[in-house]
Amino acid sequence: CFAAIGWAVGHPVGEADSTTVIGCVMPDSPAQKAGLLPGDKILSVDGKPVRRFLGMNDSVSWDVVRSEGDKIAVKFQRDGKVQTVWVEPYKAETRGWRRKSVRQLLVSPAETPIIAKVERNTPAAAAGLRAGDIIRGFDQTPIYNPIALLEYISKHPKDELVLHVERGGAKLDIPVTPTPLPTGDQMKPRIGIEWDTAGIVSIQHPSPIEQVYNSVTSTLKTIGAVASPKSDVKLQHLSGPVGIWNIYVRLFEAEGGWKLALWFSVILNVNLAILNMLPIPVLDGGHIVLALIESVRRKPVNMRVLEVVQTSCAVVIIGYMLYITFFDVQDLPFVRKRLDQLEAQSPVKNSQTP
Repeated sequence: CFAAIGWAVGHPVGEADSTTVIGCVMPDSPAQKAGLLPGDKILSVDGKPVRRFLGMNDSVSWDVVRSEGDKIAVKFQRDGKVQTVWVEPYKAETRGWRRKSVRQLLVSPAETPIIAKVERNTPAAAAGLRAGDIIRGFDQTPIYNPIALLEYISKHPKDELVLHVERGGAKLDIPVTPTPLPTGDQMKPRIGIEWDTAGIVSIQHPSPIEQVYNSVTSTLKTIGAVASPKSDVKLQHLSGPVGIWNIYVRLFEAEGGWKLALWFSVILNVNLAILNMLPIPVLDGGHIVLALIESVRRKPVNMRVLEVVQTSCAVVIIGYMLYITFFDVQDLPFVRKRLDQLEAQSPVKNSQTP
């Protein structure tokens, strides 16, 4: 049902879900040390072809997380030439009570830098920038992600820069000089614009069969990653009712969020269906296995044994739900903010600089 509705109304797809081009490389990151640059198009990660940056199927982020070696082979294209580098992934340290971090390259996908709002009485307003303008670069340097401009301004807080702007098909060069502006409870060098975080969004209409197939593939990949002893993905990285509710809240907060919620509902229903078929007592899969055992033995399983097994499994499942709820609660916005504040007061020493 959800898949059919999603097919009809469409699934919003952001640029991160449709490109493998690097938009920003964090300073001192594994990717930078390996020589990756903004604008590089990633072709494969750990020997697996990729078609998107985010997501579960054929994505850069998932194949990095799922990799198991000390270094990851990243094949990419730059200026028409295909190259391969070996990257040692970064893994942040975390407190014992928080979810363990997973492998990262510390790169961001290419996203069109679109201005959503120009603040009043700021350098951007004085320079004539408008909402809807696309910043293609600055000082003859192309940018593939808004983060690149923010990083440059933070490093050159007093330098004038010339923005290469696209407006209604016309190309403009607009000079602007950053100035300290309030950001939260601090004053930071800014030009006074807010970015369109959604970027360019397209609507796709995958068929119900395609949606179910992708959902099954994602679920099986997750189960495989959790089962692998060398994988960073553990049981604590799964989500329970609180985590699922938090995902729905975030989806509905986004523009066109109800369409995203429909798409997520397909994944969730397929996920639950597959998990329900696992050969675990108290689940449907366990009942099927029990029926098969009884048909082979031609007599019912001892009721006392069955009672002990089912009760034990029920206790384990309930205990696991409480276990992942402990981590899910930490991902709630107000809880995460408070925990981040506590950790900032007593930071963990990392072996690498993120």
